[in-house]
Parts: sequence; structure tokens; C-alpha cells
Amino acid sequence: MRRRVSLRASTTREPVATASRRSRIGGVAQVVEQGSHNPRVGSSSLPAATSSPSAREARFTARIEGRVARALARACGVGPGDPVVLALSGGPDSATLLALLVAIRGRDSGSAPVVAAHLNHRLRGAASDRDALFAAATARASGVACVVGEPADPIGTAGNLEAGAREERYAFLCRVAQAVGARTCVAHTRDDQAETVLLRLARGAGARGLAAMAARRDDGVVRPLLDVSREDLRRYAGLRAVASVVDVTNEDARRLRSRVRHEVLPGLSLALGVDATERLARLADELRVESTLAEIGVASLLDALASPTRLPVALLASDDASGRVVHSWLVRAGLRPTRAQVQAVVAVARSGRPGGRVDLAGGARVERRYGEVVVTTSARAARPDWGAVELPVPGGVRAGGRWWIESRIEPEGFDPAGGGDDPFRVVLSSGDARLPLRVRPPRPGDRMRLSRGGRKLSDLLVDAKVPRSARSGLALVVDAEDAVLWVPGVPGAVRGGRRARGDLGLVARLD
Repeated sequence: MRRRVSLRASTTREPVATASRRSRIGGVAQVVEQGSHNPRVGSSSLPAATSSPSAREARFTARIEGRVARALARACGVGPGDPVVLALSGGPDSATLLALLVAIRGRDSGSAPVVAAHLNHRLRGAASDRDALFAAATARASGVACVVGEPADPIGTAGNLEAGAREERYAFLCRVAQAVGARTCVAHTRDDQAETVLLRLARGAGARGLAAMAARRDDGVVRPLLDVSREDLRRYAGLRAVASVVDVTNEDARRLRSRVRHEVLPGLSLALGVDATERLARLADELRVESTLAEIGVASLLDALASPTRLPVALLASDDASGRVVHSWLVRAGLRPTRAQVQAVVAVARSGRPGGRVDLAGGARVERRYGEVVVTTSARAARPDWGAVELPVPGGVRAGGRWWIESRIEPEGFDPAGGGDDPFRVVLSSGDARLPLRVRPPRPGDRMRLSRGGRKLSDLLVDAKVPRSARSGLALVVDAEDAVLWVPGVPGAVRGGRRARGDLGLVARLD
């Protein structure tokens, strides 16, 4: 009996003309293939399992299946009762993982189902269609449902085509897994891990990057074959008569990963007299542990910060840890800094100068503000969006949306007992100011008259360690001649350079 239910008007070709269900997941056309017979694909058929394997072969297959079952349960956190979606390309590794999952799940009648998923990128013409046909037929021959899809829009040739295809594939797998309520299994082996370590080493990655692929990702993708060599997987495939197709682009010597696989790793193993693949994969495991422990320590340090955007330079005194601290701090701020940017931030923080900055991508920047570095998301300091307002005497006024400033008439010769060090309160002589008073934001060129001549307001703010980015939020009290009388909240920024006895009291607060 044949069923065909179309949920999207499409010219998508059916991978196999047999019992099928068509569905749609996340904008991608799907064909769900399911069956139990052994179909023919092109001119070849999926072979049946070999008969009567030797005791040694039986022990080997049992050992591989046991290793993968333990990896699923321990490293991947996937139990027998958890459904899984297998990324089935049709290649040797994914086809063999399908056979392993079927064998492992077949031992327990209560095991959750396995669903295969294949995305036809349509990047290789007839070869892509062949892979889709084969994946669907292989799954059906194993008694496993298969979701075959293709991108809703063609993958463009601009930029990194391989990266775009990978992103599209993982997005498709995520949608299928969410629809099924399952984890996604991918067939990365120990050899893939070693290749990744070398590729990242060539790019200059640190410990976190050299830790390479984890058995379990935060997005639900799991890798149960990271402890299995490609050689052992091929041997298992031979003993279980697992059929597969070969993507010739994986053998293209123009691809860096292909050269690492076929030239660099074998040459390294031969030159050193060791299994370089096994050693590199072990290095990745150890670095992952070290990196995790370091991240726990850095996270504890960053959790204790008074503000997530401000990092005291004292925390960057260590040559060994400063780069990791800065990198984690910037990542928490939603940035993806390069190694050079991290090093530049560390250099600015440890320069001994009170200022300095590092521009990052997207208009973000890190500024040195005396004893701390601060990350901002705008490369241009904010400009005040308010103008001067009159300050009645006596009376009060709101200015800049955050300041409340009021004046009062004090007894002549009034001396504020105990309040001389409060930067939000001052007493001046009304004879030194021409009314009316006004409150306005700072302007370039502002100066303040001190007991010994005048000085630029910007220099006074530097002495008071007021960061440049915070200066636009200040409010100035000026007289009718625009002479600066007082800068609320800034110690020492008062006409004459000190609080004096007088009859004009000024009080400010931030709302």
C-alpha cells in the first residue's frame, strides 16, 4: 500500500518511489521514508549481514557497540529511552553510526526510536540526489524513519560556501530534532577530532579552541563516536556489511582538511613513530578539562564584579591569566574578540596610563578609565541632548533628566559644619556670581576660576578621575556671564577651588 501526503506545493523529487510521507519542518520540504524490506538503489542493493562471524569478530563488534552505548549514556547524556535524530549523509561514518544505533537500541524493546535526517543541499547535482536516495533507502532498510529535506532557498555561492552549507544543515537538524523531541547525533570520529585540533592549531587557537569538539553541545548535538577511530569504524562496517556512498569532494586535495587527513596526520604518525591521531584526540580531551576548570574560576571572578561592564585593572596583573579573563569578560558582553584585540585590551590595562582605548567590531570599544577598563557598545561618546535652564534663587530646577539642583539663601557668613567634603553641596558668596544663575551641560573650552588663576575644566575632571565617557552626563552651575561656579558631584570643581563661607547655598542630587 502506498501513501503520499503533500504538505507543500513543490517540485521536490521523491528520493525513493516507495511508501512515504511528506511533511514540512521549518520551511524545508521533507520526505519521511519508512519500511522494512531491502530495496535496490540504482544498480546495487544494500547487502545483507555477513553470516557466522568468527568469535574474534563477534567480540570486536560487541566491544565497539558497548563503547558507543557507554559514550551515549555517559558523555552524551542520552539514555535508551531518549529518542535521537541521526544526521545521515549516507557516507561511511554516518551509515555505520546508523547500524550501531540500530544494534544498540534493538537489544531493548523499550528503547526510544531513531530517526534519520538528511539535507539535500543540491550543490553537487546528480551526486546530491544520489546521496538523498541512498540515505532514505538505507534508513528504510534498517526499519528507521528518515526525514529528507532541502533548503527552502538555494545556498548562495558568496562567502564560504562550505560554512553556509554546514550552517544550513545544522539548522535543518535542529528543526527535525525539535519536532521529534530528540537529541541530534552526528558521526564525528576520533580522527575528525585530531584533524580539528591540527586545523585550529594552524589558526593559532588557544586551549579553548584546541579542546576542539565536545561529546555534547549546548544545542543538543551529541557525538558518540569521538572515542572511536575511523579504522575501527570501517572494520565494524565491513563486519556488519554496512553500505555507504562516498562524497568525492572529501578527497579533494585542494581542501585543507583533506590534506590534513591524507598527508599531514599519516606523515606525523610516521615521523614520530606514534599514532598521532590518538595523541591529538587525547590532548583535546585534556585541554577540555583544563579549559573547563579555568572557566569555572574565571566565571567566579567575573560574577563578583560590581558591574559586568567594568573590569578592575588589578585583576589583570597576572601574565598567564589576563588574556583569558579579558576574553571571557568580553564574551559576556556579547562580543567575539580576536586574539589581537584581547592582547590590545590587556596592554591598555597594564600600560600605567590613566586613559586609552581599543576599538572592537560593531562600534564597541574598551576604554581605560584610571583603575578599570570599561566596555561600551558605542564608539562615539553620547552628546548631551538638553540645553541651559535657569536656576532661581532661591528655588530649584530639574536639568538633564537626572539632576535636581536647588539654591537657598543662607545667613551671611554661613559655614556648613561637617559638610565641607560633600561634592553635592557647596556654599558660595553671592557677590562672586552675577544673577541669574543657569544650569547647563559641559562645553568644549569651559574654564573655572581658581584662587590662583584659571584652569581648563577638562584638566580638573582628569584630576578628579572622571572618565571621558561620563562627562557628558555632568551638569554645570554658571552665572549670567557663563562663568562656571560649580560642577556638582566633582570634588574640587568649585569657583575658587574650595568651599567658602557665604550666603549662597547650592545642593544637588541625582534622581
